[in-house]
Amino acid sequence: MGREHRAVNSRSLVPDVIIGGAPRSGTTFLCELLAKHPQVSVARPFIPEPKVCMTAHPAGDAGLRARYADFFADAPSGSIRIEKTSYYLENSDARERLVRLLPEAKFIFILREPVARAYSNWARSRAQGLETLTFAEAVELEGRRPSPLPPERDYARPFDYMSRGRYGTFAQAWLETVGQSRAFFCVLEAVIAAPERFVADLQRFIGVDPLPWSRLATRQANAGETDVAGIDLALAARLRCRIAPEVERFAQLTEVDVTIWGY
Repeated sequence: MGREHRAVNSRSLVPDVIIGGAPRSGTTFLCELLAKHPQVSVARPFIPEPKVCMTAHPAGDAGLRARYADFFADAPSGSIRIEKTSYYLENSDARERLVRLLPEAKFIFILREPVARAYSNWARSRAQGLETLTFAEAVELEGRRPSPLPPERDYARPFDYMSRGRYGTFAQAWLETVGQSRAFFCVLEAVIAAPERFVADLQRFIGVDPLPWSRLATRQANAGETDVAGIDLALAARLRCRIAPEVERFAQLTEVDVTIWGY
């Protein structure tokens, strides 16, 4: 009976808002923050992520709606439903599914300074036993190493570190698809520096009653200064020069202030 009920109503049990971003940039932090708002229902678990639209469904869009129905079956009526899957930022197949399935949804993308993000991603892969090379070796060989993951998880690309910092390219693809009014870009470092202003802007964007930061405050999730403490500064400087055009392009397209990154 429960599954039949979800199937009948699955068309309406889809997200109003999607959270994406570069891995290790604070997407879980956003989930924890927004989940505290009484007008919001965030798909759980936050980790591992739902990844509803990362892969096609044999039943097409109806199957994707059924996936969402399972995640939001218990969402209160009238709540803003949110799914978080960081890979959505960079994956063109997922983007095509999302914009087709959710023609009115809004999209939030949180990013982090790309070199620090890459190093944090590498450190995480080392801790998980996926990475055996040094950071310098890994970025030198990026794009030339086979993934250790099965084909159905090709999207995870555990050895792609700097390529995930192509923020200008990713932002342009999303803006061309959904437009400025449906896309909200932010940078983790600025969020942490001025959380009160950020939560006000964020709540206004998703359309919920404003609550102060003191009501929504949560820990900084999965991204912090300590996870980049061992980075070689000379290497970091070279990588920043390499990725700078993407950072500049991102700032121009989105009008997001990235001066906190120091480019």
